[in-house]
Amino acid sequence: MRRFGWVTVVAIVALAACSSSGSKSKGVTRDQLAVKVVSSRPDMVTGESAVLELGGVGVPEVTVDGRTLRLNPVRKWWRVSEIPRGVSTLSVQQGGLTGSVQITDFPITGPVFSGPHLPLLVCSTEGLGLGPPTDDDCSAPTKVDYLVRDASGLKPLADPKVLPGDVRQVKRNGKAVPFVVRRERGVINRSVYWIDVLDPGRSTDPAKITAWNGRLVYRFGGGCGTSFAQGGTMTTAEAEEFLGAGYAVATATFNTFQTQCNDVLSAETAMMVKSHFVNEFGVPVHTIGEGASGGAIQQHLMLQNYPGILDASLAILPFPDALSISPGVADCGLLGHYYGSGTGSKLTGEQQAAINGHAVPLTCLVWSNSFLEGIRPSDGCDDKIPKSKIYNATSNPKGLRCDLVDSNVNELGRDPKTGFAQRPLDNVGVQYGLRALAEKVITVDEFLDLNASIGGYDVDGNVVPEREIASEDALKRVYSKGRISVGGGDQKVVPIIDVNVYDDQAGDIHDRFRAFSLRDRLQSPNQVIWTRGSAITSINDVIGNIVSGGGGAGMDGVAIIDRWLDTGKMPADAGDNCPGAHGTFITGPKIYDEPGPCRDSYPLHRDPRTAAGEPRRDDVLKCQLKPITPSDYDVEFTDAQQTRLAQIFPQGVCDWTKPGVGVVPLEGTWLRY
Repeated sequence: MRRFGWVTVVAIVALAACSSSGSKSKGVTRDQLAVKVVSSRPDMVTGESAVLELGGVGVPEVTVDGRTLRLNPVRKWWRVSEIPRGVSTLSVQQGGLTGSVQITDFPITGPVFSGPHLPLLVCSTEGLGLGPPTDDDCSAPTKVDYLVRDASGLKPLADPKVLPGDVRQVKRNGKAVPFVVRRERGVINRSVYWIDVLDPGRSTDPAKITAWNGRLVYRFGGGCGTSFAQGGTMTTAEAEEFLGAGYAVATATFNTFQTQCNDVLSAETAMMVKSHFVNEFGVPVHTIGEGASGGAIQQHLMLQNYPGILDASLAILPFPDALSISPGVADCGLLGHYYGSGTGSKLTGEQQAAINGHAVPLTCLVWSNSFLEGIRPSDGCDDKIPKSKIYNATSNPKGLRCDLVDSNVNELGRDPKTGFAQRPLDNVGVQYGLRALAEKVITVDEFLDLNASIGGYDVDGNVVPEREIASEDALKRVYSKGRISVGGGDQKVVPIIDVNVYDDQAGDIHDRFRAFSLRDRLQSPNQVIWTRGSAITSINDVIGNIVSGGGGAGMDGVAIIDRWLDTGKMPADAGDNCPGAHGTFITGPKIYDEPGPCRDSYPLHRDPRTAAGEPRRDDVLKCQLKPITPSDYDVEFTDAQQTRLAQIFPQGVCDWTKPGVGVVPLEGTWLRY
């Protein structure tokens, strides 16, 4: 098995009696057959089909309870179809050998491990070219068509038998072939999926496509939405540079975080789509994740919690996860509210930036305008969902709550008091603007007024005078279930390239310190950081960057990761790097730690929590408290100011030297809900 490969379980069970004199090789006797499920885990087969790797020679026969199942060759493997739903044992005979494997089959609509289906109130099949949905799971018939690359770019090919005269050529396997792409669209796990691959010959059998290089790039889209709809995609399988190099490319609507910001649902969808891919094309040599922003979050958490789906990650505009960055996002809303009235309105832009921790005040504004709806249960729903179905505290208290936590209710559990999803949001003891005070950008009185007035959010996302309090149970679930990137699973094992596109001065939310927050958490020699410059200068550019996924490393990154996976060693051109003079790149193991262009030309900033003293790891959801100690401050407080400070923080202030409240080890990988 490859060093970086799909997580499989091998079952070798003898059905025939073994004589004591039978010769053995690696634990398998002459009349035993090694049977391996290679399309998924054996206990997570979907769609009544699986691909087997067998240790014998010749055409096998596969039966269940005496019934022979349909069998087709898929390159060097065998696809078995018509598998019964639920738990069953596949009995296999091949060339005089016998073996078996126990499998569990789940419906193609899911769920497998993500827990009870979330409401799905809007289907996208018609808008995405698959026609009207055929059931309440937004299913639709699978469709295969072709694209062709001509002088104007990739476009639909009306007649697969007729190519335009100006079709572009691309070199594959030593010869020039027409740039024709096979596109498959369908619905898996209630999500519309795409699989694209270069197919100049327009093969009737995907397993016979020779232009495929044997590798799969799985793409993930950004955002962080709570639509409760089938959604669309902020990325595409129509990735010309990958396809032209022979890579197959796949994605699905539930792999765009703006559709549903739920990493477990994304992992389940990716697993099921990849399983379907293997059923058609065979086992990819490598599966490389690629995507930006929320697309990076999905990859990091998938590596940690569901290892084996991806063999490596190209994460652009990286964030570590959704929940550890949420406190800073929520803080931006509170801070914006404070800046809009009273003493807060008198603070300058420089003071606001120092309190927020960002390079410029605009960053917090973009956070609030783009993602703060995730805390408000009525704001995040798809526009097509009738108002009558959406939560309203007064008129419809049992309606659908389209906020981040309720779209992750299976993972977070329910609050026994409200019945809503538990919300791990807490700001008790947080001293907003602590670094700005130490740097004398704000005065003691401004610091005190800020912290006395900041408030928090109620259960419906309204700003209230009281600070937020998270339950320890909610916090323990977040940490134990893997909602925070901490370096579990494959995160320290597989190649990870985090590409930071430096837009801090333009107010981009994808600020530079996130990649280094991940570095502090992972402590992995396999995580490298590539820095890239940016021409973004305006708010419109920033919003466009969020929507498009930002600039990245593209084919360069994927090709380097491919070589890394092939050899099992990091290539020389894979390490940390940043732009130097005259289009060159500066590389080296300490380029971000020592004085020089990579450290000094791309300075790190913070978010509201790290500007309040939290370490760069930025993974504390609720801090432990300590008594107020005047000597901890770099400025003098009068007696009256000390008294007011004690009134603002009667329980004490954050002790950032200690782990967060509720921090517990990961329960494990491949958790089910």
